[in-house]
Amino acid sequence: MNHNNSSSAVDRPESGSRVPLTLAITGGKGGVGKTQVALNLALVLARQGYRTLLLDGDVELANVNVMLGVYPGMTLEHVVLGERTLDEVVLPVTGNLDLLPGASGVPGCLELDSARREDFLAQLRTLEQGYDRVIIDTAAGLSTPALHMVAASHLAALVITPDPTSLTDAFSLVKVLHRKGYRRTPSVIVNMARGATEAQTVYRRFSTAVSRYIGVQLHYLGAIWRDETIAQSISTQRPVAMMDDSDPSCRQFWTLADMLAVRCSQGVAPANGFARYWGRLVRRRHQQRGEQQQSSKAETGTIGSPQEWLASLGEHLRAAQGDPLARYRLITGVLETLGESVDEDAVEALQTGLAAMKWEEAPATVRRAAAEHFRQLARVVAPSEGLRPEEGRALGAGTDAPGQPATEGSGSG
Repeated sequence: MNHNNSSSAVDRPESGSRVPLTLAITGGKGGVGKTQVALNLALVLARQGYRTLLLDGDVELANVNVMLGVYPGMTLEHVVLGERTLDEVVLPVTGNLDLLPGASGVPGCLELDSARREDFLAQLRTLEQGYDRVIIDTAAGLSTPALHMVAASHLAALVITPDPTSLTDAFSLVKVLHRKGYRRTPSVIVNMARGATEAQTVYRRFSTAVSRYIGVQLHYLGAIWRDETIAQSISTQRPVAMMDDSDPSCRQFWTLADMLAVRCSQGVAPANGFARYWGRLVRRRHQQRGEQQQSSKAETGTIGSPQEWLASLGEHLRAAQGDPLARYRLITGVLETLGESVDEDAVEALQTGLAAMKWEEAPATVRRAAAEHFRQLARVVAPSEGLRPEEGRALGAGTDAPGQPATEGSGSG
C-alpha cells in the first residue's frame, strides 16, 4: 500500500493550520489488550513512514513502558509542574515513533497560573505539529481524562473481547459518551478472537445491542486473533510489530493499519486535535471558575458562619416560592456545588438531607413521581454492572443477536 504523508494530517478549519490525525484507543475495562493494540498499531504506522506520537494516557499502570522495556524518570506531570520541557520528556522509540509518558497528567495544567498554563499549552501545540499520527492509549473505563481524550480525537477505537464483561463495560462507555454529546462514529476492534467467525459474531452482538438500546451506529475496524506470540511479547518486551512484516503475528497489525487508512479515506469528522482541545477546555474551566468565585463573593460577601449561610439560603428559597424557575435554579445550583466532589461524606449528607424532607406532608402524586425519579437516578449512578436486563441479555455470551455482518477486513492479515 502506498502511504503518502502529504495527506497524513487534517485541516484545522479555525486556523487553516494542520493537525495530525488523532486516534484514541479505549476500552470499557482493563485486561482487553488495549495497550497492546495501541503500541503495535503505532509501531506499524511508524514503519509505514508516518511520524507517530504515542500518548500513554494510563499513567497509573504505565503498561506501554513495561511492554517496551523503558522506564522514564520523567512524565508529562514534570512538564506541568515546570520542572522539565516537553522535549526532555518525550522518549524516542524507533525512527518514526516517540512516546509521551503520563499523558493523563494534562488536566494538571488546570491548576497552573495563566503564564505557566499558556507556556505549557504552547509546548503541546508545537509538539503535536511535528507528527502525522497521534495514538492515544487512554485509561480504561469511564474516568474523566479518558472521556476527554476520546473527545479530543478525530477517531476513537473501542477494544472489546469475547468476554461478556468486556461487552457490558464497553456498552456502558458508549452510553456515557453518547449521553455527554459524543456524536462521532466509534470504531470497534475485536481482540483475542479465535478466528474471523468469532470476531464477527462478537461484533454483531455488540453493535446490535448498541444500536438498539443507545441508538449509536458502530464501525468495524478489524480484529486481532488470540496469539501466543503476542502474549509472550510482553515478557520479552519486544512487541510483535517489531518483527518482520511477513510474520503472522505482526501482519495482523499491518492489516489493522491498512483498515485505518481505509477508514480515514472515507472522511473523518473535524476535531481540534489534542493540544487545541485541551487548551480550549482549560481556558473555559478557568473562566467558569472565575465567574463562580465572583458570583460567590457577590452572594456571600456578608455571610460568615454556616448558620448564617443556611439562613440566607432559606430566605432565598422562600422568596422564590412564587417563581418556579428561580427556585429550580437555586436548588440545582446547591446540588451541583455539592456534586463537584462526590465522596462518601457527600453521598451520606445528601441521603440524610433527602430523608429529612417532610415527605409525609407531600401529596401522593408528588411522592410517586419522586420515587420514580429516584429509581431513574439509581440507574444513572449505578456502575456498569447495573445494565438493564434486556441490555444484558443482548450482550450475553450464549446468544447472538441479529444484525448486519461485519463487512470489512478481519484483521488477520
